[in-house]
This record gives sequence, C-alpha cells and structure tokens, in this order.
Amino acid sequence: MTRPPLTLVVGLTLIAACEALLAVDVHDRGGLIMGHDVMTLSQLPRPQTPLQRAARLAAVNMTPLCWLGYLLSFDGLLAWLARRRGEPALASLRARPNRFLVAWLTSVPMWCWFDWINFRFMDAWRYFGMPPHFSQRVVGYFIAFAAISPGMFLAAQFYQALGLRRLPRQPVRIPGWVQGLVMGLGVLFVLYPFLVTDAIACLTLWVSLIFLLDPICYWLKLPSLIGDWQAGRWGRTLALMAGGATCGFLWEFWNYWALSKWTYHLPFLGSLEHYRYFEMPWLGFLGFLPFPIECWLALNLIIYGLDRVGLKVAEPLPDANAIF
Repeated sequence: MTRPPLTLVVGLTLIAACEALLAVDVHDRGGLIMGHDVMTLSQLPRPQTPLQRAARLAAVNMTPLCWLGYLLSFDGLLAWLARRRGEPALASLRARPNRFLVAWLTSVPMWCWFDWINFRFMDAWRYFGMPPHFSQRVVGYFIAFAAISPGMFLAAQFYQALGLRRLPRQPVRIPGWVQGLVMGLGVLFVLYPFLVTDAIACLTLWVSLIFLLDPICYWLKLPSLIGDWQAGRWGRTLALMAGGATCGFLWEFWNYWALSKWTYHLPFLGSLEHYRYFEMPWLGFLGFLPFPIECWLALNLIIYGLDRVGLKVAEPLPDANAIF
C-alpha cells in the first residue's frame, strides 16, 4: 500500500490547524459573527497573547489559507490515486503543471469579472472585515481568487477518476441552429445584469458564459459540453458540477466564522432567502453547479488563444475525459 503523498498530509494539516485557530478566535470574540454582529475588524477586542494573535491572523485569512490547504489536499488525493492505479495522467497538477499555472493566474481576472458585475450592477454579495490597506489584502486576494478555478477543476478531476468518466454512453444530436440559438441566448444572458442592475441578474450570471462560450469551444474543436454530449460523454459535465458543489459547501463553511468574509443579498428569493446554508440561501447554492463549467470553458479558450499567438505553455489534456 502506497504512502499518502506529502501534499495530502500538509494540506489536511493546514486546514485542521486553521480550524483549531479559528475556534480559538471565535471563543475570544465571544462568538460574534462578522457581517451580522460587527462590520469591521476595529470593532473586535484586540488579541493579547501569541496564541490569540495567531488565531486572529488565521481568522482574517481563513479563505486563502484553507484554499491553499485544499489545493494541496486534492493534489495529494489525485497523486495517491494515480500511483495506486498506475495512471500518472490522473495527477493533473503534477502531470500538467503549466496548465495548472495558467488556470491559477487566469482565475484572478475571471473572478474579478464577476465581482465587477456584482459591485457595479447587482449588489448580490458583500465583503466584510477586509484589512484596511490594500497592501495587507493583496496576497490574500491573490491566493483566494487564484484558487477558485483550480480548486473546482481538481475536485472534478477526482470525481471523474472515481467513476463518472465510465458512465454509459448516450449520445444526443445538437443541430447547428440549436448551437447558434444557444450562443444568442448567451449574449442576452451576459447583457442582462447590465440592463436590470438588480440581484435578480444572478439568474443569468452563473450560466451566461456557458451559453456564450460552449458553442465557440465546439466550433474551434476545443473541449466543450456540446462535443461531450454528442459523443455520449456525460461524466465530465457531472464531474464539473460536483466539483463546484464540493467547493461551494467548503467555501460557505469556511466563510461563516471567518473575519474577512462575504454575505449575500438576494431579495428576489422572497422568504426563501432566509433558508440558508451558513450565509448562502439554499436556492442560491444552485449557482455553484454551472459556475465551474463557465470557468472551464473560459480556460479552454484562454489556452487556445495563447497557443494561437505562439505561447504554447499549457500541456494538452491526455484524453477526452480529462478536465484539468
């Protein structure tokens, strides 16, 4: 039996240490929750002992620290599985490090696009407890935002390896006119938040890039949902959705007691807004399912664009079932 990879051990240890330190900070602040009981870090009692200072540091940086641990953990899980099966291509971060790097770097502007639409037009989520100076936030921003796409892709790759890639083939035919209609809807969905300037635009925001980009990826002969479905491959779609759900559950769990965090404002849900998984209304949680597909399609196009200008840095996917 192979030993667990070091990254798995380090990643799980980092997450466990952050959880323990967060529990200390929550106790020291009397259970106060950022965004509900307090709005800024300056309203909290100052930590006095070294342990309290370490706990406060973890509580402020819970998202970037835990997501660093998450990436290490899933790299370890995939590497462990790859060793046991003798399939090195499963360990996507190790087998395709340049592809990981491109996903890591482009995840930042990808999320900034969604943040810009939200803060400029929708006001569907809000941040609280951010360190007062940008220089104090920039490293945490970079790690947290850069981990978004790779985090979902690594989980999806893991679910593919566990068996989703072996789902029975059931091809469907998607005519060209349907593909064109899908892309037209994508244009409308992308424009919708700019036109309504309301949180209800979340209904299109989390699917808009799928409708817009997937036909383009298919026409360029890149990995796409249309290509997968016409070939009867459903595992990659389901794995991406499962990866988004996994990250969504962890994002919201690690977010709730953190001191630098986000909350949601979705009044169009009516009374259903009050039924929540931590900060996220349960119906809003559905947005985590298409979100990784949007990011995956965007990554495929970005890699294609880099290839076209002669920057062939990202390794190709090993087969038609691979995600990352």
